[in-house]
Amino acid sequence: MIPASDHQATGQTVLDHLPAPDETSGHRIAVLSAALLRAVMTTYGEDHEAFASRAGVASNVIAAAADGTGPAWALPYDEFTALADAVATLWPCALFETATACDLLLTSIVSGDQYMATDVLTDPSSQHLACALLQAAKAMLPQNLQDLLNDQAAELADSGSPDALVGKQIGSGLIGRQS
Repeated sequence: MIPASDHQATGQTVLDHLPAPDETSGHRIAVLSAALLRAVMTTYGEDHEAFASRAGVASNVIAAAADGTGPAWALPYDEFTALADAVATLWPCALFETATACDLLLTSIVSGDQYMATDVLTDPSSQHLACALLQAAKAMLPQNLQDLLNDQAAELADSGSPDALVGKQIGSGLIGRQS
């Protein structure tokens, strides 16, 4: 189980950087956290209701998070940590939190944000996992979102943003490598 202090740091970092609903260009990416939730439910042989009961949240929260229509990064903190705790029974690390932070990072880039929370890529405890997850996410996105992500990453890379390196790394497929 992940200590509550780790949830506070990781989970609150994700929740502190939520885009406003009108800032997401209608693209609310949740491919990583949704796939992870589905994998945990499959491993335990659970449906939405059973997982929700174990996590202590409403089944509609699980259904929306698992199908990506209600991204985990958009959940209230208590629901977010409940899901993270339920996932941690199978993967006792910050995998869910890192996947969720990567989903939010991708949402921010696709939305054209020039400044975003990139802690997941710089924190030594999540950096390598985040890089691997971001590469996987690019392949999981539909082609139109892959194209938009590449275009927005290129714009970010050319910007004066302190996060321009993230755009360069995502656009070039060099997530996590120094350029």
